[in-house]
Amino acid sequence: MLEKPITRLALDTPHDMFEKLKWEEARLVESWSVYDSFNFIVTAHHLYVDWLKPDSASAGQIARKAELPQGAKDVFRAVIDVSNGSKHWKMTNKHSLEAQVIVKIERPVIGCWFAYFENKPMAYFDFSGYSLSMAELSAFVVHYFEWILSGDGLPFPVELTANLDALRVPSTS
Repeated sequence: MLEKPITRLALDTPHDMFEKLKWEEARLVESWSVYDSFNFIVTAHHLYVDWLKPDSASAGQIARKAELPQGAKDVFRAVIDVSNGSKHWKMTNKHSLEAQVIVKIERPVIGCWFAYFENKPMAYFDFSGYSLSMAELSAFVVHYFEWILSGDGLPFPVELTANLDALRVPSTS
């Protein structure tokens, strides 16, 4: 079998990729542009799906990923949906379509107080009974990764669950 060299830049650990994600979040906060949103979401998707595996992550990190509460898993599923939907012209993968949780994406508008006072339009996402702005989504993602990557021995922060639950859309039934 022909052995080929590793074809990645100097990003060798989940922590390295997380540093990249935080760099992208800093850019995102400056503008909330579609380009910066796209970059953040794609990096978050790949960090969650590809970098938190036994060959690159610690057993504790993999265990914490598995222990995420359902709301956090829904956030990451939404990230995966938006990443795949943005990278591909048309979603055709049957598994991805069946697993999709996103029910609506609002193109960048000033749709919340934060966007209004900052005068910065941003995208909004409806999924799994939640409605989040890009600012809220990115903040949750970063906090979740902080716990997954560095939360040795610490329980999942209950305030993150409470904060996400506060963004649940009331049922109309």
